[in-house]
Amino acid sequence: MRLLRLGALVGSVVLLVAMSVSLVNKRSELRDEQDARVVATALVVEQSVESTVARAAVVVDLANVLTDPSELVRSFADDAAGCIVTDGARDCTAGGTFEASNVASAATTSEQRGAPVFDVDAATGSLLVVSRESVTSALLLPASALIDERAATSINGYGVDVDISLSGAPVDGVERAGPITDGGRRIIAESVGLPGDGGSVRIVASTLDDAGFVGDDLALYAVLLTLGTVLLALAGWTFLLDRRALERRATTDELTGLLNRREFERMAEEMLLAADRFENGICVMLIDLNGFKEINDTLGHQTGDLVLKAVAERLRSAVRDTDVVARWGGDEFVLLLPGIEDGTGVRAAAERISRSLAATPVVRDVSITGAIGAALFPRHGLGLGELLSAADVAMYSAKSAGVTHRLADVHAVELAAEELSTSSGYRGPDRRRHPADSEAAGRD
Repeated sequence: MRLLRLGALVGSVVLLVAMSVSLVNKRSELRDEQDARVVATALVVEQSVESTVARAAVVVDLANVLTDPSELVRSFADDAAGCIVTDGARDCTAGGTFEASNVASAATTSEQRGAPVFDVDAATGSLLVVSRESVTSALLLPASALIDERAATSINGYGVDVDISLSGAPVDGVERAGPITDGGRRIIAESVGLPGDGGSVRIVASTLDDAGFVGDDLALYAVLLTLGTVLLALAGWTFLLDRRALERRATTDELTGLLNRREFERMAEEMLLAADRFENGICVMLIDLNGFKEINDTLGHQTGDLVLKAVAERLRSAVRDTDVVARWGGDEFVLLLPGIEDGTGVRAAAERISRSLAATPVVRDVSITGAIGAALFPRHGLGLGELLSAADVAMYSAKSAGVTHRLADVHAVELAAEELSTSSGYRGPDRRRHPADSEAAGRD
């Protein structure tokens, strides 16, 4: 049992610790992988935006050699729009809404700078790219058009959602925040500045924060947790069994299962204190089996042990649940019967016990009887020692007279008091009996 308990305890602790470490590592790995996908997606979108913006600048610069506005949008997404203005004549592709004032203003700025101008069209939320040399060319790129096809393929592979928008607020270079968890999603946000303080592109890459506690290995960890819990419960159960076994050995007689002398004395002291406080009566009975030595000598100690076990069972069945039954030693038993205050109650209890002992043979054809001595609290003594001494004298008297029971009398009480006054403490019932009855009659 000890090896089983130790193995279960060590196994459960090792398993639970290992599982806890694994859970932490697993969650860390899942979070790192999740962050890597979000960061990689944001970088891909950032590179795509920078590449698209640079390409837009090149395309509008080539408008001097282009006559068809569709050539402006050929390398961009289908929702891009282009427009070429020559001598006030506008030639634009379908699908784009160009504000003439915005284009004219940007064209003037481009002519002054000698470079394309980038601006965020507030009405459409699109990027306006304008260049003016001999002709004015303009591109209108929705935010979604800033993600090229190759970038879109990579984003799909990462399984990350992307939200891209344009803002008129300028940003110096690239500003990045995250990854952070917000609203159950793992998010990284970037703002990429457009050339010439023309505004900025805001990129938000996010994915569902589904790393949880164990990721996709919930079933495995559930099994391990269950196994660890079972092992820990098994260890605790064996500890409880051992504790109960120790308590049982400390308080009960190993052979009969009755209370042992030490536990009986403890309980008796508590019950006597309670009886004194509430002015209740208690009867103490000592029972000595008649002829038990002959049973041991003729039939052997094994039969004697069986007789003692049977007597213990009959005593338990003959008393109330509130009564206390203990083995005092050898073939001697002691009972504590609360609520019995006079000879009538003693007689009824003693006769009931005597009938239970002698009703039928206890082992095979072996019958048994006992001599019972009784003493009452507080009539025959206030302490357990006084009561036991008085009951012991009464039991000796019953055995000598050949009757089933005797209640202590004044002489017994005086004798018990005399014995207690000449000794350092109570040492058990008086053993002054016939030689055949005073020998040890069974194994403790």
